[in-house]
Amino acid sequence: MDLIEVNKDNRKAQRTAPGADYVPLHPLTRCWEVPRHHVTIEKIIGKGAFGQVAKGTAVGLRGSPETTTVAIKMLKTNAVESDKRDLMKELDTMKQLKPHPYVIKLLGCVTKSEQLLVLIEYVPFGDLLGYLRKSRGLNDTYYKDPDIKPQTNLTSQQLMKFVWQIADGMSYLSSKSIIHRDLAARNVLVGQKETCKVTDFGMARDVQQENIYERKTKGRLPVKWTAYEALLYGKYTTKSDVWSYGVLLYEIFTIGGSPYPRMDGRKIANLLQDGYRMPKPQHVDEKLYQIMMKCWKNDPDARPTFTELKNQLKEMETLHKKMINMAMYDKQLYANVEDLTV
Repeated sequence: MDLIEVNKDNRKAQRTAPGADYVPLHPLTRCWEVPRHHVTIEKIIGKGAFGQVAKGTAVGLRGSPETTTVAIKMLKTNAVESDKRDLMKELDTMKQLKPHPYVIKLLGCVTKSEQLLVLIEYVPFGDLLGYLRKSRGLNDTYYKDPDIKPQTNLTSQQLMKFVWQIADGMSYLSSKSIIHRDLAARNVLVGQKETCKVTDFGMARDVQQENIYERKTKGRLPVKWTAYEALLYGKYTTKSDVWSYGVLLYEIFTIGGSPYPRMDGRKIANLLQDGYRMPKPQHVDEKLYQIMMKCWKNDPDARPTFTELKNQLKEMETLHKKMINMAMYDKQLYANVEDLTV
């Protein structure tokens, strides 16, 4: 199932809040293309099922003579043509987005060489899943060696800030008719000042055509984040992303816990049909849990919008100690970290 893309309207690049804007492109050319010899790949820092991410530098972004540190998204050497189409689709979508503080920024691309490269802003903390797990001494094998290590004990206020920032970013994407289809902590990056940025909205696969998108080898199982109606009928909407967001809340509140621990994808699909939902973590307030449960309603229309989620959770941030009682958090309950290497 393809991404629903934004309508093209050839709008000029505009500045937004400080720290969220692009250097304006030339109003006539709006060219994102960067010569291949201007891009240097330094090291691979992350690998997913279909692509990989490297840290590197680029010279001459948008006509500037300066060298910029970038993250470089590219395909694996054994990628098939459909993988390239997916990455091109993601690139086309990113080109049409205005800057947003909670969505990763496109900086340029290399499409005129044999290897397709998508250049995005580099974030020092890596992905949110690894950030959460490393904060409690666990190892995450997805994003290698972030430049800045997380502090050892995250606070309830930090966790509440993460959740409304992601909802804000998703609210923007949904306003542009973009369906993510793979929203999870691994697909959120953590930038300066611990700012969460949604990324990877373009590489998701059709669940029905991909055998419920569950691999036989060890790896991330998107079925755990996939909405009820998408699992059963292959139907995706923005409200399907809201379901995934509810699972993402579980990941954040458990500080990197694995959803549906020790359950395989087939079992989860059957349990969801029977009305099963993940139980409330003991340190999480009932009001927060009810938000998660609303995200997991069978009827997509009964789920909240991302704007509603952002507003409600941002307001709750002032009550963060009541919403998330860190004194009751038992890390041993969420120590079963799966080997997420693919």
